[in-house]
Amino acid sequence: MNIDYTNIIEVAEKYGCQYKLNEPMSQHTTFRIGGPADLFVTPVTVEGLQKIVSECKKNGIYCFILGNGSNLLVSDKGIRGVVVTTASCLNDIELINAFEIKTSAGVRLSRLSDLAYENSLTGAEFAWGIPGTVGGAVYMNAGAYGGEMVQVVKTVRVISPDGKEDKIFTNEEMELSYRHSILEENGYIAVEATLELTKGDKAAILAEMKELATKRNTKQPVTYPSAGSTFKRPEGH
Repeated sequence: MNIDYTNIIEVAEKYGCQYKLNEPMSQHTTFRIGGPADLFVTPVTVEGLQKIVSECKKNGIYCFILGNGSNLLVSDKGIRGVVVTTASCLNDIELINAFEIKTSAGVRLSRLSDLAYENSLTGAEFAWGIPGTVGGAVYMNAGAYGGEMVQVVKTVRVISPDGKEDKIFTNEEMELSYRHSILEENGYIAVEATLELTKGDKAAILAEMKELATKRNTKQPVTYPSAGSTFKRPEGH
């Protein structure tokens, strides 16, 4: 079935989004596999993201939101529809007060951890070696070595599946549990998060980050195409 993407492309051009036709998904996943996406769009603003999502919904076209592709397995047949990536565009991050960081969904977790460390904030050390973005981490409540996003997320700014609603979810409203959030059920898209950390000792924070990096590098095939840690832990372990 041939899908007409004319309207989507027009919206992309209007809002300054970059786009590619038949883009190999193997270039956007850590597994380094996956056939072509019909249309691959990189918005430069949240508004642009909203407009693309809204136009897809309006035209009945499948739309997939992509972060860093580090927990994604894509068929060699590719994706019929539109893939919208945040990994190389929505990347603003700032310290908004002594304890809180506001970050866009496309920011790498390593960058988030670095900013926390630079400001002597503890709580984000676990995220330093996770090869993903804030948006993906919030979506699945990513975690490692005893730390999870639920421990640091204060609020999450989301847009609705049709792109028309822009709202804030609190930590409680996100229903964050083991590798799960409410976004997996309601289809809302995370575009920004505010994280609340605590003051710590800078040297101790750096030491923790280095220790966790060493553990990750010795236990996971980080030099090969993979998703790092693949399996969920059974309850109680």
